[in-house]
Amino acid sequence: MKWLLTPVLLLIQSCILLTGCETGSTGVGEVELYLLESYETVGGGFEISTSSVVVKETPLIPYDDFISYNSDDHIFLITDEAKEAVQSLQHSVRGVAFAVTAGREIVYTGYFWPSYSSLGCNWVVIDPLMIFGDYELRVRLGYPGVVEGSDIPDRRNDRRILGPFRRDGKLVE
Repeated sequence: MKWLLTPVLLLIQSCILLTGCETGSTGVGEVELYLLESYETVGGGFEISTSSVVVKETPLIPYDDFISYNSDDHIFLITDEAKEAVQSLQHSVRGVAFAVTAGREIVYTGYFWPSYSSLGCNWVVIDPLMIFGDYELRVRLGYPGVVEGSDIPDRRNDRRILGPFRRDGKLVE
């Protein structure tokens, strides 16, 4: 009987090591928003070449600071801390580049593009000035809108983003 107990214990230990001890999401490695350390654009426009992107070491908005995501309107509801982090950025009329990641894998890139900019942008944008009272980050395609003939890939509802929000009851559909 003792000889049977050892393989059973080894099997149980292996299962624990392979699956981990996590019982719920800690938010680590989930959907996060990073500023970009460096990047290159494509063809003289604002499209960011994902293969050239280097993100900052720590996220500007970690998963725990996303309260919810509305997949119909493409709006992240954020905490006070996240709002403060976005508002304290040094804004530029040419935007501040960011990446939305899932498990540190880039899902899409874009710019914090302030509405006082007179430049148009043919890429994904978030107006950092529009979060004063409502704590909402609205992710849009293009500024002031989609330019005719532009082909901006729409990854705002990518399954890698929706999955964690749905799992944790943070997805508004």
